[in-house]
Amino acid sequence: NHIEEQPESPKKEPKTYQEGEVTPWDDFNSKVDIWDVISSDFTIPHGGQKKNHYLVKRHGATSPHSGYVFKDSGCLFLFSTGTCYPNEKLISPFSAYAFKNHNGDFKQASKDLYEQGFGTRLQKKIDEIKPELKEEKVVIESTQFPIEIFPQEIQHYLQECSTKLDSNIEFMGVSMLWLISVIIGNAYEIEVKRGWIENGVVWIAVVGKAGIGKTPSINNVIFPLMKLNSKEIKRFIQETEKYLYYESLSKKEKDEYPEVLKPKKTQFIANDITLEALVDLHQESDNAVGVFKDELAGWLKDMNKYRAGSDLEFWLSCWSGKSVSMNRKTAKSSFVEKPFIPVLGGIQPSIFNAFSTEENKENGFMDRMLLSFPDATVENYNDEELEYNLIKWYSDSIQRFFEVVRLNLQRNEEGDIIPFRVVFSNDAKQEWKRIFNKITSHQNNDDENEYLKSMYPKQKSYIPRFALLINCFDSVYNDDVKVNSIAKSSILKAEKLSDYFIQTAKKIKYESKEINDLKTVSKKAETTVDKLKAIYKSDPDFNRSKVAELLGVSRQQIIRLLKKIEENEKES
Repeated sequence: NHIEEQPESPKKEPKTYQEGEVTPWDDFNSKVDIWDVISSDFTIPHGGQKKNHYLVKRHGATSPHSGYVFKDSGCLFLFSTGTCYPNEKLISPFSAYAFKNHNGDFKQASKDLYEQGFGTRLQKKIDEIKPELKEEKVVIESTQFPIEIFPQEIQHYLQECSTKLDSNIEFMGVSMLWLISVIIGNAYEIEVKRGWIENGVVWIAVVGKAGIGKTPSINNVIFPLMKLNSKEIKRFIQETEKYLYYESLSKKEKDEYPEVLKPKKTQFIANDITLEALVDLHQESDNAVGVFKDELAGWLKDMNKYRAGSDLEFWLSCWSGKSVSMNRKTAKSSFVEKPFIPVLGGIQPSIFNAFSTEENKENGFMDRMLLSFPDATVENYNDEELEYNLIKWYSDSIQRFFEVVRLNLQRNEEGDIIPFRVVFSNDAKQEWKRIFNKITSHQNNDDENEYLKSMYPKQKSYIPRFALLINCFDSVYNDDVKVNSIAKSSILKAEKLSDYFIQTAKKIKYESKEINDLKTVSKKAETTVDKLKAIYKSDPDFNRSKVAELLGVSRQQIIRLLKKIEENEKES
């Protein structure tokens, strides 16, 4: 009677979702109405709107109705068996989608919806994509930007883009900072000390000559955010069409049709937009509205485009997080209590220097601008390719970060955002005191450049902001970093970032002074040759490239003209 024991077949562990994550089916059920799925199969018969439910009738059915759609749960319940949906069961929007599009295969339906963007982006480990990733810090020798402020996985992605797409690390690094700022928005703020609160707004100018690759480098970083923004725009357009159709119905028809509420515009990135439209957009997308411009010159010119002084005052208030309003004669007034508008864009050095006026320096506008100005060059074509799965990992990773922040948004009964207040840990507080006092000593130093003295106070605001952004971003990749407490490592990284922006400001200032000196020397001369003679006489070792740019000729032409000038000098 002996019975041979059969080994148990290995059981497949079910996929579990961590706290704070959203499954594709829950996300779909929360965002999609059942009627959006079944409207091609059913109609609402005359008198079909009841107090607690709608009657639905299958196309071609002879009976008065085929089932109900309950108003409280939004689920479908059918008596009819002549459809692709099961009868006498509660059917959620997700279940209806699975039966309609995947013959009831819920696993395949979940995968399909996840690919469409529903559900929390599941994070893959970077080692699964690039096993050769080393544990040591990634160091890019050709840049001053402290790439180590980002999680190692992100460093790896930036390095790959730099190596294989010839993207500039500095341009990408500052773009990543802007991306983090837009995602975090009003969800978090940092309490430096009681009575001193900072948000995470940053204004960044990517400075470089035309054709140097500013925009491609930026796009390699911000494309996941742009995709999410496009998705919100498409959703708004679709829901607006449904709303306008509903509004066009007669009162009798509306009674027989599911109510459609006016959609809320949740676009969170703007480009070419007026201040009035920007404020209107921010009223609805209240966490943040990022401004991204390929050419930042337009934004700078618009400061006083409509009314002298008012645009500038608006932006200065936004940077400080003070409430802004738009009072209009022809339309309703707009008001944003907590504006959060990070700015990113590219600009050419000569154009940027034209805006670096004493007036903009005195009002503090230029000191709020964070500048990236690397010694970038155009590289030859290379045959190396970026891995597709690395691009997908990066996109999913940023989308996951975006969704985690949105899931943790806190609102009061009126629907206003309540920022989660972050504080310094004890170790970070001690480092912050040291950094603060270091900056103060620069401010009080009589030998310090006066141009930079006005910049230092803004760094006292920016460093806590950097620490907030870095800490929040790190918390998604590192379980040891807590989102509610600034780690010591985060404030030290913020210090490195501040030092980078200070050095860049010095570089632009000195280069601007050098160009102005060259202009002064050659001002009285009329021809290009005479201008070049005056510059050569003043300084024979002048920078050939900068003078070529100043005079509007090629570097080779400058060299040829110099040979003639030198020959004439010898003959005379």
